Amino acid sequence: MRAVVYTVLLGAAGCTAASSDRGRDAALYVAGGQFRPGDFPAATGGPAAVSLQSLYPAIVIGQDRQQLTAALEPTAQAAIVGIVGEPGTWIVVAGPPDLDTPGLATMHATVGVDRIDPGMVTFEVAGVDAHSRIGEPATLDVVAADSPPPDGDLVVTLNWLGAADLDLHVVDPLGGEAWSGSPNTWQKPPPGLPPDPNAFLTGGILDQDGNAGCTRDGAPHEDVVWKTRTSSSGMMVMPIIPSGAYTVRVDARSMCGDASEAWAVTVYSHGEVLAQARGIATPSDVTYEPHGAGAGITALHFQL
Repeated sequence: MRAVVYTVLLGAAGCTAASSDRGRDAALYVAGGQFRPGDFPAATGGPAAVSLQSLYPAIVIGQDRQQLTAALEPTAQAAIVGIVGEPGTWIVVAGPPDLDTPGLATMHATVGVDRIDPGMVTFEVAGVDAHSRIGEPATLDVVAADSPPPDGDLVVTLNWLGAADLDLHVVDPLGGEAWSGSPNTWQKPPPGLPPDPNAFLTGGILDQDGNAGCTRDGAPHEDVVWKTRTSSSGMMVMPIIPSGAYTVRVDARSMCGDASEAWAVTVYSHGEVLAQARGIATPSDVTYEPHGAGAGITALHFQL
């Protein structure tokens, strides 16, 4: 069945047989899919793509871990997957309805990107029926990062593209807040308690201030990380990760000339995705002052 579907689809797109090109030089890779050289085909009255979702709001360039899920009109027998503006698409056989999309065909694909610059990529998926008719596509924006998140027991990461100066704020259950002006959730003990010179290493620590002062980084991102660290004396200090509710906010300090800025927040617990959110910063967000502790738009809450 898969070979027949591929031949029909490729014929409809202007080819007479399945291509021998395996897509090794393409920006997009789809596991188990059939590569098709050329641009994304135009709609010809086939089944529309109703929705397109991804498992993660960001994808690491060079890794094949992103999961795409599409709901297609019922007559779809396959789906075409591509990246807007990038040559080369992939053909994937459609599946039966999911529990949350009754009556609709579905597409599930594991994808990766390579040979592209860090920034926003727009995935595009269209359905195809048994008569090789192609439907209207659905699109989805995902941040492409040039490196994976740092190692840690708990990592909260903010990715975006463009020139805007965004700040990540992470508030732990004890009220400690890490952001560019105070980059550690650890809080000093009350007066009178004996100081521990290594205690500050137990908190969630911000690793950098992306696009600070509108000085543009190549791939702006910020991470608050709880992990085992080495003290100046060589002692290994374990992180202290409080149980309870955490709050993650994104503060637009300056748009730095950009009209808007798409961002993605992901929370990793021991390397596994715990929570995620997407948003768009606009010039109106910059007016929310002061840009200090407590600032920003709430991206998400998560519980440990």
